[in-house]
Amino acid sequence: MSETAPACRNPDCQVATTGRCALNHELLDSCEEYGAAEADLDFGEDAERDDPVETAALTRLRSSNLLQPEQIWALQKMVPIKTVALVGDFRAGKTTLISALYASLLKGPLAGYSFRSSRTLTAFARRHHDALLLSNRESPVTLRTSRQDGLGFFHLCLRNEAGSDHNLLIADRSGETYADARTDTSLIGELIELRLADRVCFLLDSARIADAEQRHSYKRAFKQQIHAFLDNGALSPSTTLEIVTTKLDKLSPQIEGRALIEELDAFEAATLAEFSGVSLTARRVCALPRANYNVGVVGLDNMMKSWLAPRAREYPSLTAARAPVRQLDRVFEYWSEV
Repeated sequence: MSETAPACRNPDCQVATTGRCALNHELLDSCEEYGAAEADLDFGEDAERDDPVETAALTRLRSSNLLQPEQIWALQKMVPIKTVALVGDFRAGKTTLISALYASLLKGPLAGYSFRSSRTLTAFARRHHDALLLSNRESPVTLRTSRQDGLGFFHLCLRNEAGSDHNLLIADRSGETYADARTDTSLIGELIELRLADRVCFLLDSARIADAEQRHSYKRAFKQQIHAFLDNGALSPSTTLEIVTTKLDKLSPQIEGRALIEELDAFEAATLAEFSGVSLTARRVCALPRANYNVGVVGLDNMMKSWLAPRAREYPSLTAARAPVRQLDRVFEYWSEV
């Protein structure tokens, strides 16, 4: 009886041993004191309860905003990464180019690379929103990076057709900051993305080439930007340099009796000749055509291929010493005799 009879809240009740209710209830279920409520019972500690600290760590989500410089060190230790820095004045097309890459990968593979993951999806979506119909804008645009935003990095993990993963970081900084560093070279040391970059792309704005009022001053400032970085040691000798001409849809009109494309051809050739002492190439893209929709999206696939292409390794050339005294220095001579 004592093993099966339920407990009673009344301490004087002996129902557990005698089976009789202390309040003389014939039906025990009708006694308000009979049977302990679940809240009054002590079930002890739950041995399987999740640790609140561990649960918080398991359910924490990444913000998916731009990666800060201090966040990329850990990522670089985990996987091989290619880093690209886009350098250009404000409204040169940096944000538009980044948004166009994201939009192309949303539709499917680009240049043989498929989207696998990203640590900055929220940042990509925010940049791309104003180019969508859902933004209710009359024409597609992308909001430019503000000076107050500082330096951030977009991240993409792409998989090629062979099944290999490639991680890409794209540095994002306002054009005003680069313009300030061009005129005040003491600021160049703060541009840490240049030292991290495997490739530095100088964005050449076709819209300013097409504008007769600012064309000549813009050309001069564009070359000055490259000179400022090279002369102040901001670029590593192993860094790949290229000119990326943006907004090709702006070059359709005629000006001064010739097509603007000829004006661009001449300036690109002159710039490459001026910097013939360094490895500098040129390419052209159109990421978001607005002035002439017939131009379409141009050059993104080839640009992505070049960004992710493996770099050819350079090995030092070894030559034999002349009239060596030590036997160790005659190793090449011995090898040639074998």
